Amino acid sequence: MARPLKDGVTYFPLDVVLDEKFELIEAEFGIKGFAVVVKLYQKIYGQGYYCEWTDEAALLFSRKIGLGGNVVSEIVRAALKRGIFNKDMLEKYGILTSKGIQERYFEAVARRKCVNVEKQYLLINVTRFLKSANINWKNVDNNSENVNDNSQMKEDQIRSDQKKEDVKDAD
Repeated sequence: MARPLKDGVTYFPLDVVLDEKFELIEAEFGIKGFAVVVKLYQKIYGQGYYCEWTDEAALLFSRKIGLGGNVVSEIVRAALKRGIFNKDMLEKYGILTSKGIQERYFEAVARRKCVNVEKQYLLINVTRFLKSANINWKNVDNNSENVNDNSQMKEDQIRSDQKKEDVKDAD
């Protein structure tokens, strides 16, 4: 059986010189502000190019990094205000992502054979990055993998299983 597709990445690039958005976060919240944003990047890139951000997710994240929920919420609000994360995507879908996050992610996974993509969460044209990869377009409301009842594949699987059993019986 094939391994399931990996959505996240094990590393992400972090520029040595960060832009004014990060400087403002650090000026407002100190090193904790910078650390929270980088920890959020780790959470996002570990899963792919976005992460769900509900009150419960924020509470668990705050507990995991050892800060109060109010501090994390304030830092996220400031990051949204400054464009580190896309405010529309949070309001519409309850996720944290940005154009920059997506560009870095799809650049990092460009050499993969297959990449899972949630179409409605995109802020960029992924085909620009995924020229040779097979894109598995997913729709949050209607996952194409589950919608199609491909009986031919089921029949092939049954035949394959029967052949294996026949070989075991013959041994």
